[in-house]
Amino acid sequence: MDLLLFLYKIFFKMSNCSQGIFGSPAEPLFNNEFHSVSSEMLQDWLVTSAKSNILDVKTSKETQHIFGTGGWCECVFLVCEKFDLPWQAKFAALDILDRFMLKHVQGLYKYVQNSESNNKKADWTKILERISKQAFLRIVTCCQVASKLNSHYKVIVLQVITVKRVRRCLLDAGYSYSCESILQSEMRVLKTLSYQVSKVTCVDFVEIILEILGRNSMDEAANIKVYHELAVKILTVVCIYQDEIYDRLYFTVARPEFGFLPSTEEQNRKLAAVKADKMLLAVSVIAAAVHIIDESHTSQVIAHLHAISEVPLEDIEDFVQVVLQHVQEDLGE
Repeated sequence: MDLLLFLYKIFFKMSNCSQGIFGSPAEPLFNNEFHSVSSEMLQDWLVTSAKSNILDVKTSKETQHIFGTGGWCECVFLVCEKFDLPWQAKFAALDILDRFMLKHVQGLYKYVQNSESNNKKADWTKILERISKQAFLRIVTCCQVASKLNSHYKVIVLQVITVKRVRRCLLDAGYSYSCESILQSEMRVLKTLSYQVSKVTCVDFVEIILEILGRNSMDEAANIKVYHELAVKILTVVCIYQDEIYDRLYFTVARPEFGFLPSTEEQNRKLAAVKADKMLLAVSVIAAAVHIIDESHTSQVIAHLHAISEVPLEDIEDFVQVVLQHVQEDLGE
C-alpha cells in the first residue's frame, strides 16, 4: 500500500483524465455497454498493434530511445504538465521527440561528413552547440504537435498549444523566439518525420489490453479504471528510468555467474529489441499496477495478460519484478 501512495504523491497529476465535459463520463471508458467498440473491432486493433510491434522489434536499432528517457523524458512530461495536456499527448510527444531528434542529429552529421570542409570536427562541434541551444524549443514543438494529434471535440481550447502559448512558455524559460521561428521549428519536425507523426504508443497498448482484460475477466472489470491510472504512472517511471530498468532486466534474465556481464554488439542489439517491445512493456506495467493494488490477484491477472498478448509468463514476471524493485529502492531513498 505504501508503494501506491508513493506513486500517487510523486508523479504527475492526471486531472484532465478524471473530468468529463458536456455531462459525459470521465475518460477513458472501459467496458462501457453504451460506448464500447465491438469485440471483433477490439480484436482487430490488438492484432494490428501486435503486428506493428513485431515489426518495431525486428527493425530496432541501438540508437533508438536515446532522446526518450532520462532528462529528455522528464522535460517533455513537465512541459506537457505546464500546458495541462492529457496523458495520451505526453507519451505521443515523447515518441515524436525521440524519433525526430535521432533523425535530425543523424541528418546533420551526414551533412557535415559529406561536406568539402577541411575542418569537419570544428563544424560538427558548432552544430552540436546549436542543437543544444535549440533543445528546449524542439521539446516544446514536439509537445505542440502532440497536442494537435490529441485534438477532438472533447478537448478544451487551452489543451491545444498555439504559437503564442509556445512563445510565452519559451520566454518564461529564458528563450526568445519569434512566432515565425516557432512555426519553422514545427515544420522542421514534421518534414524530418515525413509527416508520419502519429504512431501507436505504449499507453495505447495499455488501454487496448485493459479493455480486453475487463471483458475477459468480469471479476477485474470494476478495477480496470484503477489499474489504468496506476499503470500510466508506472509507465512514466519506466520511461524516465528506462536505461537503469532495462539494464537491470537484462542482467536479471542473463543471470551471470560472477556478477559481471560483458557488453557485446549482439547483446546490445538484443537489449534494443527488448526496449522496442511495447507489448511486453504494456502487460508488465499493468501487472505491476495490479500487484501494488491487490497482490492476491497478480498471478491470475498475469495469466490473463499472457493469454491476451502471448508474451511468455516468465518474461512478464521478470519485468514486473524489476519494475517493483526499482520503485521500492526509490521509496527507500
